[in-house]
Amino acid sequence: MRAGKLAPALAPGAVIGGLLLLLALVRGGGMTLGWALALAGAVYIGSLEAAGAGVDGAAPLVATGLLLCGELARWSLDTRLRLRSDETLAGRRGLALAALACSGLAASALTVAVSAAPAERGLAWTALGAAAAVGAAGAGVWLARR
Repeated sequence: MRAGKLAPALAPGAVIGGLLLLLALVRGGGMTLGWALALAGAVYIGSLEAAGAGVDGAAPLVATGLLLCGELARWSLDTRLRLRSDETLAGRRGLALAALACSGLAASALTVAVSAAPAERGLAWTALGAAAAVGAAGAGVWLARR
């Protein structure tokens, strides 16, 4: 929708990405899922470039949506395995995913907000932006290890 006149050029990538996601869910292909998410991200970046926008305030929501799409699709594929597991595992996995999504959204929103601030704000804003980026990466690593 943001691409304007370049939307027809970006539409094939979006359609192919959607079809790859569908194929991954139907046939259970992990690599296909990765390509679907990569295409979704590429189409989003292409739409930003086409619109000529600078920092996009919706980027944290898009990133969180892609994260949730990938994780929930992988979870769906994992349920097809006929393995017996602890009954609380699904609840723990859901809580971990919710925590990862919320902390990722908060850290990326802070990073985008700081990066959107004019450069003349000074060293303190630059340091806060760097800390937010490190915090986002650190939260992801910490939650992945749990």
